[in-house]
Amino acid sequence: MNRSADVEQFRLERVSRRWGDRPALEEVSLTIRPGERILLAGPSGSGKTTLLRLLAGVLRPSSGTIHVEGVDLMGMGPRQVRRHRARCAIVEQGALLVPQSDVHHNVLAGRVATMPWHAIVWSALWRTESERVRELLARVGLADRQWDSAGNLSGGQQQRVAIARALIASPAILLADEPTSSLDPATARDVTDLLLEQAGDGGATLVFCSHWISIARDRVHRVLGIRGGRVVLDARPEDVGKDALDSLYRGSREQM
Repeated sequence: MNRSADVEQFRLERVSRRWGDRPALEEVSLTIRPGERILLAGPSGSGKTTLLRLLAGVLRPSSGTIHVEGVDLMGMGPRQVRRHRARCAIVEQGALLVPQSDVHHNVLAGRVATMPWHAIVWSALWRTESERVRELLARVGLADRQWDSAGNLSGGQQQRVAIARALIASPAILLADEPTSSLDPATARDVTDLLLEQAGDGGATLVFCSHWISIARDRVHRVLGIRGGRVVLDARPEDVGKDALDSLYRGSREQM
């Protein structure tokens, strides 16, 4: 990780996001540096997904500012915003694959944001970029499933395909939104390890949202805790004790 004090991937200053009268995030200020691996924790409804969407430029804040590598996101033109979004990849709670399509085309869908229209049409008709897709599937342990129907894969395998789809465009920023929430503990550990490993190998900035704190905490640089739309915890993983986590998840049974 690049720890230079003057390098910032993101800088959020008093960022709030509301849905009508309901606040999702309130007065969030934080800095994320390139290559940081961050575990984003907190009970459901605390604002974690909203924060990820703001970082990706999919949502805009109701108030406050978000700087991306020193540039105010609100001041970006449409082309700059599209360029920023193309540098981000989001791994969702569900794999969100097209079950009728083969694994190859599901992975290749991760390139759509960076492909010209004629390449998109060509990729739908022909088996383009087969070697690149095969290489990524090998990295996630699915090299032999490239031409299988995505609907025939297990839940854990589908999440692996979703990770390959996120990686195909070589994103600078990986945003993972509870990608292991529906998986059993063993599969959740495998998927978590895979995502952290791939982010580290590619030097990507990773914000990993998960309730599986015990699985991820030893391999991240930092733990961010959100409760009630506010950042209530920002510390190195070795400094996050049981009392802090109990307070973060007070009234919830989601901590694992």
